Amino acid sequence: MRKQIMNLPKKRAKLTSAAGLSLLELLIVIAMIAVVSSVGVVNFAKSNRTFKVAGATRTLSANLEKVRLDSVRRHLTSGTITLNSTSSYTVSMDFANTGTTTSRTVTLPANTSLSYTLPPATTSISPAVTARTIAYDWHGRTPTTVLLTLTDSAGGASSTVIVGPAGDVSTDTTVTGPVTVPTPLTTVTTTTGIKSMQ
Repeated sequence: MRKQIMNLPKKRAKLTSAAGLSLLELLIVIAMIAVVSSVGVVNFAKSNRTFKVAGATRTLSANLEKVRLDSVRRHLTSGTITLNSTSSYTVSMDFANTGTTTSRTVTLPANTSLSYTLPPATTSISPAVTARTIAYDWHGRTPTTVLLTLTDSAGGASSTVIVGPAGDVSTDTTVTGPVTVPTPLTTVTTTTGIKSMQ
């Protein structure tokens, strides 16, 4: 007896249409990538300008502190910082510790400008018009307060450095001048709340 094997026809896989992306879908994806990329590029450029101004502010603060320490160490008014340009400043001090004062010009990053004010005045002064020298005495003090402002002209980022009369250097703070006539916060009458002792 012979078994008969039934030959069933093999099923063939149906070929389906694998069309992929349509032109409209591809354009939408490209547009989304372009929008996200442009936002990222704008934010990167803005933060890069802010970092440049912050770096220039740190360098200026460090140079002010070095000049101050040099004047205290040598017991002389040897170190100075001269503001005579909006794009650079000159540091004069004993850089090599040889007892000889030398000068170096520090150039600010591109599109960064320098200005100063003399508090309590709020008028910004261009060093290119009116030069200013910050000098420390042998106690490490300066004769006046100077507010230096570094501004990025392309993006508007700015930072400040304040040199106080005690020689202290602080960054990104505000200075208000002394009040000439102090005004009381509350008015208190002399007879309010007093009991008679009779």
